[in-house]
Amino acid sequence: MLGFQAKASYQDTNNGLSYIGVLILSTKVGQKPPDFQIPDQNRTTRSLKDFLGKKSVLAFFPGAFTAVCTREMCAFRDSAQPLMDFGAQVVGISVNDPFTNKAFAETNGLSFLILSDYTRETIKKYEVLHENFAGLDGYTAAKRSVFILDENGTIRYKWISEDPGKEPDYEEIMRQLSRLLIK
Repeated sequence: MLGFQAKASYQDTNNGLSYIGVLILSTKVGQKPPDFQIPDQNRTTRSLKDFLGKKSVLAFFPGAFTAVCTREMCAFRDSAQPLMDFGAQVVGISVNDPFTNKAFAETNGLSFLILSDYTRETIKKYEVLHENFAGLDGYTAAKRSVFILDENGTIRYKWISEDPGKEPDYEEIMRQLSRLLIK
């Protein structure tokens, strides 16, 4: 898959002209990622636009209450001050329902949003589907992945793991965020 396509149209009523085009949204570094509309752990619908104006670390993870995902989200929780020093916010995204994500956030003291892609549309758009997860035929989870977006929503760093047991390189995430400070 090369990217997510969205049809866009524009009509100039003064001149009677219409334009129809295709906007390619991609998950490539240097490009704008696809938008989404998914609920957070409090069932408030969030979109990518909600996170503009600050650097964002979108952290996709396979499942709440699993050992590696808990370690990962708690590592982000424990890095809250350095992340804030870089002007960054963390947004976790899993395929779990909002109720499970709320319990996960409360149990682990997570102060950042955990979004619920229970329809799996966002993980499709971001090309991070892990099909037949954990050997469960037909069960799709998110691949563990991290996208760093700048204040304008452009992807500046991307990491996707084929191994759900592998955590991201947290020091590399901090290095990438520090590079955004000098640009």
